[in-house]
Amino acid sequence: MKSLFEPESIAVVGASNDERKIGHIVLNNLIQSNFGGKLYPINPKGGEILGRQAYPSLTAIPGPLEQAVICIPSKYVPAVMEEAGVKGVKTVIIITAGFKELGKEGALLERRVGEIAKKYGMRVLGPNCMGIMNTRHRMNATFTNIRPANGSVAIASQSGAVCSSMLDWSTESQVGFSNFISVGNKVDIDEADLLDYLKDDPATNVIGIYLESADRGREFMRQALKTSAAKPIIVLKSGRTSTGSKAASSHTGALSGSDKVYDAAFRQANIIRVDTLDEMFDILQVFAHMPLPKGDGLAIITNAGGHGVMAADACSDYGLTLATFEKETIEKLKSYLPPAANVYNPVDVLGDASAARYEFAIKTVMEDPNVSCVAVLLAPLDTVDVMKVAELIASYSGKVDMPIVGAFVGGTKTREGLKLLQESKVPCYDSPDKAIRALGAMVRYKKMQEAAGDTTPVEIEGDKQKVRAIIDSVRRSGRTTLSESEGKDILRAYGISVPDEVTCKTAEEAAKAAANIGLPVVMKIDSPDIAHKSDVGGVVVGVNSEEDVRMHFELMMSKVRSRVPGAHINGVTVCKMVEGKEILIGMTRDEQFGPVITFGLGGVFVEIMKDVTQSIAPLTRNNVDTMIKSIRSYPILTGARGGKAADINSLKDVIFRIAQISLDFPDVSELEINPIMVGDEGKGTYAVDALVVLRRKADEDAISKLGD
Repeated sequence: MKSLFEPESIAVVGASNDERKIGHIVLNNLIQSNFGGKLYPINPKGGEILGRQAYPSLTAIPGPLEQAVICIPSKYVPAVMEEAGVKGVKTVIIITAGFKELGKEGALLERRVGEIAKKYGMRVLGPNCMGIMNTRHRMNATFTNIRPANGSVAIASQSGAVCSSMLDWSTESQVGFSNFISVGNKVDIDEADLLDYLKDDPATNVIGIYLESADRGREFMRQALKTSAAKPIIVLKSGRTSTGSKAASSHTGALSGSDKVYDAAFRQANIIRVDTLDEMFDILQVFAHMPLPKGDGLAIITNAGGHGVMAADACSDYGLTLATFEKETIEKLKSYLPPAANVYNPVDVLGDASAARYEFAIKTVMEDPNVSCVAVLLAPLDTVDVMKVAELIASYSGKVDMPIVGAFVGGTKTREGLKLLQESKVPCYDSPDKAIRALGAMVRYKKMQEAAGDTTPVEIEGDKQKVRAIIDSVRRSGRTTLSESEGKDILRAYGISVPDEVTCKTAEEAAKAAANIGLPVVMKIDSPDIAHKSDVGGVVVGVNSEEDVRMHFELMMSKVRSRVPGAHINGVTVCKMVEGKEILIGMTRDEQFGPVITFGLGGVFVEIMKDVTQSIAPLTRNNVDTMIKSIRSYPILTGARGGKAADINSLKDVIFRIAQISLDFPDVSELEINPIMVGDEGKGTYAVDALVVLRRKADEDAISKLGD
């Protein structure tokens, strides 16, 4: 990656004296940015371009060449790639469009470019991208004339239009960039590669990414987790994964598609996700200019009570706590502020507040040990000198060890003050909500760092040979869906408890089985063709006599055959009835990230309540703790309102075992226990249902490439 960000020599293929050509613009931008390395214009006609000798080809350049920027029509790109490979070029930036974004022919051309790069060991950025800037290296290898100031924000974007928006924002907000990378179609270099470099880049303090897809999802997570330990990553994600568009057999599949998978990935990698460009801009600004808070205690100072109330309300939305002032702080505020002022948090310095009154309040609350960050709000009342207050707040820039932000709420009257603060590197926003959201992101990142904990995945031993034999047998029968009994055999092979049960062919067999297992029992239809048994009358709970067992057997077989006439039925399974809280544990396999583990409230109401959360395997103990505690129903598991606490430790153990099955057997596409009955503390858990679906053979190779 160093040869991408810090090349000592660059050739611009397609350089021209025609100012309308991309090659001219790129070469001129490199010259204007005072690039300190060697620059070589490449044009078949040779001559001189922008005062520099032009060469007819890459191989005509004397001496070594580290980087080539290609700005010629797409059909000529493969030939230039071959030439670059022969020349020994390390990295290629393909600004040219006309590849997979145009359809099949473009995709084939792009694949050819990737193959050539791989053959010669070259790295490629693009194609169909704007290029790259490194302000510290004085390199602007893009075709934009917007030149951001030097700064500590690194930006990577999959969209050229978003790139332009971010560059324009940087000039307006006075936020400088360290690096700016347009990744385009990502034939080779992607966000994971960029994070690997930016993690150790001393000029970068915060990273912003606009992401449409992460084809190497697991590697992206791995690099993001390492990088986020050193500096925050802010991601704006658009688009969907392919999982969301598939027809899923399980509830898990229906609940864990699309953005939910990315949410899980970002959460595990300690990435801060935002929903809009405005939100990204606001948060990048505060990370670029302010130190991290030491805690979550916020002090609000305002000259308008309404703005203070709005800011206080926003605290709960963004993870902040209104700091409780020490007695000494309150007394000090009382000694100076007018009697009508509010000296508790939020501190209302009143509408006629002078800059001196603001200054006293700010200094006083900053000295309070419970305060970790400060928001200064201003409404443009006729009695306030907006610019003097702005100058006061600006004076704190770089001089305090806690973040301070402003919210100047208004329009024409506040514009100059807001601009002054931005120029002074103090984040200032046009609403209290935005100010609190930005500080909340800092507090959230700080907590992420503190809670990182053990990053070692939990590994479980299981009977792999037994599971492989079951899967192979199902494959030989031409099926991709296992029967419940086959699914439960897989669970048993990995040490997951299953109640005693017998699959019966006749009503009489069922009655005898119930007598041996012990009444009451549960009766369920056993068919690989029926995923949701209760929907077709295939489940009866609490059968208390042998006579009732016989009756329900006949009735169930009749109902199921009439409702699912083509289904293959193995019989009726008679199960020991167990009690506990109904929980769902499941797995679906995402094409970008691999096994996605779902946990939440189970039973027939799972799709109605949707009280579930996801994580991506392999799982650490911290991952599983977070999963269990994050559902709304968690208080039920801990024994809320006098109830008995559930056996959470055994529940965690089952989650780890499901994750291990998903890792050991990539050909399992869906696996679900719904419900798993969680007994009282110390009583264990029992899987009373099992749905297992295998990957179609044609898809297995793609999944296996995900690796670990």
